[in-house]
Amino acid sequence: MNNVKALYERLRALPWPALVPKVGHCALYESLLAGCADRMARGAPIDVAKIPEPDDETVAYVAALRVKEARTHDEQAFLEYFGLLEEIRSALMGR
Repeated sequence: MNNVKALYERLRALPWPALVPKVGHCALYESLLAGCADRMARGAPIDVAKIPEPDDETVAYVAALRVKEARTHDEQAFLEYFGLLEEIRSALMGR
């Protein structure tokens, strides 16, 4: 739980990347995942089956960005933000 709380606090401290609402359903994924992290950070139990997964379009966009040689500032910010979301998801799942 402490790891989730620390990761969630890092997420809350970051500015929201401009690309989040423009890529697939990333904004919904981020919102649902943040809700789960907030709940666990406050000590409430989480049903692992209810932890959201990113949609296929977002996953494909992230994969394309990871191999792209020259990213824009917005793309880099999005990739770093998504990476933190995945760290949170992994911590919520107990990995």
